[in-house]
Amino acid sequence: MSLSLELKKFINSEHVGGYVEITLPTDPELEESLKKRRGEPSLRGGERVKVHYMEEGNGEPLILVHTIGQSLYTWRNVFENLSKYYRVIAVDLLGHGYSDRPYSTNYTITEQADMLRLFMDAMGIESSHFMAFSMGSAYVMQLASTNPERIGRIILISPGGVTNEMPLTIRLIDNPILGIFACRMFGVKTVENVLSDAFFDLTNITPELVKEYYSTISDPDARLALRLSLTGYDDEMLIKKFRTMNAEVLILLGGEDKWRQRESVEVYHAALKNASVSIIRNAGHMIQEEKADRVVAATLEYIPVIMPDAE
Repeated sequence: MSLSLELKKFINSEHVGGYVEITLPTDPELEESLKKRRGEPSLRGGERVKVHYMEEGNGEPLILVHTIGQSLYTWRNVFENLSKYYRVIAVDLLGHGYSDRPYSTNYTITEQADMLRLFMDAMGIESSHFMAFSMGSAYVMQLASTNPERIGRIILISPGGVTNEMPLTIRLIDNPILGIFACRMFGVKTVENVLSDAFFDLTNITPELVKEYYSTISDPDARLALRLSLTGYDDEMLIKKFRTMNAEVLILLGGEDKWRQRESVEVYHAALKNASVSIIRNAGHMIQEEKADRVVAATLEYIPVIMPDAE
């Protein structure tokens, strides 16, 4: 199937792209935590899982990482143009999109970062540039902290965790007590409301968009992954490590982002030695969807384009 045809179908499909298998690391310390949070003992490590991804292009690797509750679908507007200059790989995180929902994980920052490292191993990628969105930024920065040699330049779009400005539904899911009930009520209308709050230009909110977003969050295992991902998301210790890191980071922030103000991303910016911030006007939280051309332009300016020599 050609890339253009795949994009016409949208890329939020289990039948589009590819899969690789990885083996999750064994961590006995997680056993008691998993038992408490899920009510049953977990499988004891070594679980074999499938990771869904989409790939196109021949340049240097550029891995795209979505946020909690999304899938690689969020990159549909930048994927094709970026693939003209880089080997672009959009990946579904564990528990998200069409990747497996493994039982032996809490979906923590560390675990998702481990997944990215194992995914790179399975794909034969020694090092890669990264673009990450919102809470997905912490997964990439954790990988940069533990395996700096695997990371090139990093672009973080609207980075950070749950804020008081986010919709009540998201904040309730983040609540250890009320999260179960909030997840059960996360229906199509909820998805539409959340998207409407995240976009600046509401003409982007179409029935097809809502349907595609809801399709990968509608099953019970995906809801569990959403809840565990949010309640287990804590980037405070990670941010404390930033001052010792040499990662080169560009932060993109929407000028009309209701969820993230300049001061909220300043926590990332100030802590990182080699970071800069660029504000994109007339964009809400989901810059890669509203201002795809601006994101592509910023990427080309920040990450050198090195195409392989023609044979």
